Amino acid sequence: MNADDDHTAGDSHVPDLRFPPAHGRRDMEVMRSCVISHMSEGISRRKIEDIEKVLAVYNRKVLTLEDSLVKACKRTVTNLEVVENEKSKEIHPLKKKNSSLRKSCEASEARVNEQEDEIDNLRSAVAHTQHDVVENYKTSSEYQQDLYAYGAESMSVSISLTKEWISTEHPGINPHGFDCFLARRRDLKQVAEQGQAAEQDGADDHADDPLQGEDGASQLD
Repeated sequence: MNADDDHTAGDSHVPDLRFPPAHGRRDMEVMRSCVISHMSEGISRRKIEDIEKVLAVYNRKVLTLEDSLVKACKRTVTNLEVVENEKSKEIHPLKKKNSSLRKSCEASEARVNEQEDEIDNLRSAVAHTQHDVVENYKTSSEYQQDLYAYGAESMSVSISLTKEWISTEHPGINPHGFDCFLARRRDLKQVAEQGQAAEQDGADDHADDPLQGEDGASQLD
């Protein structure tokens, strides 16, 4: 056995990938496709393992997040229950106040309705008695006094307005002359009234004189 035989015998478990040149290009392509397929399977297997590891890590993180969310939800529910209890305690007296206020409003509304009825009754009574009251007032002495006072006040206001008009429209005229005119007019009116009274007295005296009459002249003779 030569050296080549020894080498071949020692490496009998290693496949001989050498092809005689006679097999040609076709055999090389078949071998290449086998090698590529084997390498692809290895690469795919390693990728699958990596993906499984990543998925395992992701699943652990998801579980951790789920646990955190569950705990947070429990805390939130507990806090909400506490808040609801506190709010219910605060709302209960408010409900009582609202109920009492509603009752007070209803009572007030009832009183207002009663007062409106009373006012309507009073208006009706006043409407029926107003005419009688006015007529009684007109026939009283108080009405005459009020009427005289109102007339004097109206005259005073009229005189004041007239003087103001004279001062405004005729600045050259002394408004006090109007007072003098009124005084003279009043004096003349008094003189005229006195003259009329004197004439009336004279006529009355003449009618009562016994020397005057149908035969008054013969008696004097």
